[in-house]
Amino acid sequence: MQEFGESIRACIFSPNGASIVSSDDNGSVCIWGQDRSLKCHVKVHDEAVHTIAFSSDSNIFLTACTLGNVRLFAVGNDFAKALSSADCSIDAAHDMGVLSADFCKIVHTDPTDKRSLIYTLATCGTDHFVKIWRVFFMPGNIDDQRTGGTRLIPNTPQEHFAGQSSIYSTGVMNASCAQTISAHGSSVTCVRFNPTGTLLFSGSLDKTIKIWNQQGTCLKTLTHHSRYVNCLAVNGNSSVVASGSNDRTVAIWDLTGNLSLDSHISDARSLLFSIAVKAVDLPLEFTCPITHELMKDPVYAEDGFTYERTAIQEWFARDHPTVSPMTNLELSTAELVENGKLKQRIEEYLRTLDPQHHPV
Repeated sequence: MQEFGESIRACIFSPNGASIVSSDDNGSVCIWGQDRSLKCHVKVHDEAVHTIAFSSDSNIFLTACTLGNVRLFAVGNDFAKALSSADCSIDAAHDMGVLSADFCKIVHTDPTDKRSLIYTLATCGTDHFVKIWRVFFMPGNIDDQRTGGTRLIPNTPQEHFAGQSSIYSTGVMNASCAQTISAHGSSVTCVRFNPTGTLLFSGSLDKTIKIWNQQGTCLKTLTHHSRYVNCLAVNGNSSVVASGSNDRTVAIWDLTGNLSLDSHISDARSLLFSIAVKAVDLPLEFTCPITHELMKDPVYAEDGFTYERTAIQEWFARDHPTVSPMTNLELSTAELVENGKLKQRIEEYLRTLDPQHHPV
């Protein structure tokens, strides 16, 4: 229970298993040890904290409240100390409250300085939107208090804007909004990335579940529940999604068509949805930072990143003709240059996996 008996709104393990964190209606967060002892109690918001999340490497901890504000903390070596002050704040991230947030497990490094890490974060709320954010973080600044001074992280605290949202950065962390998706016909209650980062799932009070690619295109709408969808979970190889609803059922969704349910699982429902799910762990440099899929035609853009040609062209063709999808900075040109060396390395890698279909 929370230290002062407040109702608990969220409870999660840290990815490294070192802590259990809970949040409550009073705007507070409690950190619990594995021995069930209370390590820390900190008030981080003025309103109820319905959403807490960790990045997959445990470097960043997120809280979000019913006012729509998001707080991001660089955890460092002392989690309790880190919660004393947010390293990046997003005010009015969602109108009338943030209901869920999830970090993509894929983390990129800025190719221009090799120090700034780029995280992809999804949030959702009562405004019917799903938002995709880039969170920029310099781990070396957590404990030694060095300033940033990179193209992504200013060396002094700054305020900037993303639509109606205000973002407050520090020398450790910054953020920008990459996409705003009008996702559902009612409040969006949950967002979850699949482990490979290629898909994003959202659930809503409109009773539906939607599956999105990283470019913000809805690939499929799942309509099974008779009341609103509260929560979602994706298994480790991206083949199964579970959804919980106020219709008192849990639905099991089979994304590959190969699911075999044990007989003791009663009332589970399997619905086919054909998506190519690769279990192979691809080298990060071989995957497009937009789609997180293996690149076939890698090209350089002016921002220093290498993208799949069709993915970056689609990005430019939508509403972002001169904006980098990774840094959100203005580009002076949309010109692309083939990355021939990387293309050759990808082809060599594919030959090691399947010599028959990729002969020397």
